Amino acid sequence: MRDAAGAWASLGESWRVAFEEAWASYSSGSAGVGAAITDPGGSIVAIGRSRVFDEPDGCTPLAGTFMAHAEMNALACLPVGPYDDYTLYSTFEPCVMCAATMRIYRIPRLFYAADDPVWDGLHDMFATFEPIARALPKRDCLGGPYGAFAHVLHLSWLAERWPHQVMDAHGSRAPRELELAATLAETGNLRGLAEDGATVIAATASIWPDLHELCDDR
Repeated sequence: MRDAAGAWASLGESWRVAFEEAWASYSSGSAGVGAAITDPGGSIVAIGRSRVFDEPDGCTPLAGTFMAHAEMNALACLPVGPYDDYTLYSTFEPCVMCAATMRIYRIPRLFYAADDPVWDGLHDMFATFEPIARALPKRDCLGGPYGAFAHVLHLSWLAERWPHQVMDAHGSRAPRELELAATLAETGNLRGLAEDGATVIAATASIWPDLHELCDDR
């Protein structure tokens, strides 16, 4: 079984940056989701992380608002213009707000690390509206242990804040991920690593066997 550091090394730079942003988001008290956008040459041109519960800093206009999702913060860095052959990477499947904004930018490719059961069927619904469907992005899910980490990281943050809503939204479709996330929220293992300034690789390594087990169960 490849260890967390070995799997990390095999990820592309865009994924590594997105996961670093997700861990920074979780460490700051926000939702634990990160994003990166690349141009046609594969260079990263924008990054973002969930900052909904960050204090406004005067530099990130969306910080401290309900709009401050990772994808929205990354997209807000892009001026008006064409974005053919650009790609958006997100550690969690975009919600309706982020998916709609990405469609407005006409970014043609979306890579996300983990499915969000809350928005299951959203892409299919968008495809029924012709003005939206004509420019929907092609989508691909990373999955694997790092995909499982992305899911559990976000769920553990939710479990710390809104345990009942988490149970309602995720319990029936991602019970194993929710069980692990609830345990982590209760023990404070991930939160302790974040407070100690640990890296995202160290955080992932701390639950690596559990993440592999989640993947094996699928």
